[in-house]
Amino acid sequence: MNWAKNPLLNNPSATAPCKDVFQAVCDELGAHYEQRGFKYSRSRPKIVYKDKEVKLEICFWSSHSNTPGQYVNLEILPNFYSLQLAKQSRIKGFLFGHTAIFNEKYTDDNRKIKVMQIFGDVLERTDADSYESVIRHNHNCNVFGLDHAKFNKIIEFIDSRILPWIDKIKTEKGTLELLENPTKARISSLSGKGTNSDFVEYVKTKFPEVDIVRLLGK
Repeated sequence: MNWAKNPLLNNPSATAPCKDVFQAVCDELGAHYEQRGFKYSRSRPKIVYKDKEVKLEICFWSSHSNTPGQYVNLEILPNFYSLQLAKQSRIKGFLFGHTAIFNEKYTDDNRKIKVMQIFGDVLERTDADSYESVIRHNHNCNVFGLDHAKFNKIIEFIDSRILPWIDKIKTEKGTLELLENPTKARISSLSGKGTNSDFVEYVKTKFPEVDIVRLLGK
């Protein structure tokens, strides 16, 4: 890593432009994952993995609410694609994104919300207006003043919450994990109701014995 060479990471200034701090963190993540076979795009920061079956894009976004010297948001947005379906799909074989893997059912009490933060904090609250109980794995974090320990937490989040799905969606068992304890938002995204998705077509093509329409309740 180039922390010692980059003052925005090694010794951040309170006056450093937020976009420069964000870019420095993205560059560091890009360098890390390039060593693991990903390609890094710097202009619109993202890392991309591709094999014979699957493409994964992990985009890095920030926020207009950043505050110099206090807060620089890093948002981690994964998108999975089927390369087989990409050849015949208007949406490039898009399967699912963060709504499918960062949310899961929590309890039978619709008011309970549990938020798992990237740096390890856990927030639990009761929301009277909530329509379902959810565990949310927050894919945003503040990277101003980032140190090695927090950087490693970001790596751990990507490695544990995103990368395993590269192999999981190649198997029937792994793919069907998406239907275990699903939230309504997850079901909606996989069925294509809330977003454009080729997930149903992917399962029909790759695992024809699975009645995915019935499982999704379409």
